[in-house]
Amino acid sequence: MAEVKVEAPDLAVVIVSWNVRERLRACLQALQAELARWGRQGTVWVVDNGSTDGSPAMVRHAFPQV
Repeated sequence: MAEVKVEAPDLAVVIVSWNVRERLRACLQALQAELARWGRQGTVWVVDNGSTDGSPAMVRHAFPQV
């Protein structure tokens, strides 16, 4: 049986947020830029605590990979 190699990300990040849409956008943009600059892969999860400021929609639209 052949082995399947799965590469783990270089970095895993969990962000917990609540009603910080623009701060979250800036954070995710900066994180993407740094990962690209380092030439590294990353996995990012955003855990939203019931925001009412549109944060979840912003993440889905602007950062679909998150």
